[in-house]
Amino acid sequence: MELVIPFVALLAIPLIMLLVMNSHAGIMFFAACTGLILLSSLDSTVVVAAAALVPTEGEAYVRLAVVMLTIVFAGLVFRNTTAGSIVALHVLIILIMTIVLLMVLPGVTGLSWLEDMTKNKVWQDVNEFRSLIIGTGFGLSLLSLTTMVSHHKRSKKK
Repeated sequence: MELVIPFVALLAIPLIMLLVMNSHAGIMFFAACTGLILLSSLDSTVVVAAAALVPTEGEAYVRLAVVMLTIVFAGLVFRNTTAGSIVALHVLIILIMTIVLLMVLPGVTGLSWLEDMTKNKVWQDVNEFRSLIIGTGFGLSLLSLTTMVSHHKRSKKK
């Protein structure tokens, strides 16, 4: 049960953006990776100041928000870009992105409900294949970019 709730929580936003707004999952995967990289360059005073608004684990939630907001922003910018592409591929990319986030976020955010998950045997077994999972997500995201339809091409067809 400690794996199900975080999985659903991290899966919901990108999956809804894909199904409702036709946002591009490959771009959202790359945005998640960018958000994780951005965490390492955040100034600690900015995080502490923003965390003052949230009691207890404020800094951890700010770090989580940085990653999730990069995904949301990418989804908003690249909405309606999955027309004609394979939806199953995009769903698979979102599933892989969620697994990557579940593997990486406990260490970089420090959220207690994510750190509790790391004690689970399934999480530990999956985490052994971290590089393979990230590489698969990267490759599938690149593949999905080949099916991306630009807004400019769609408007000329009409």
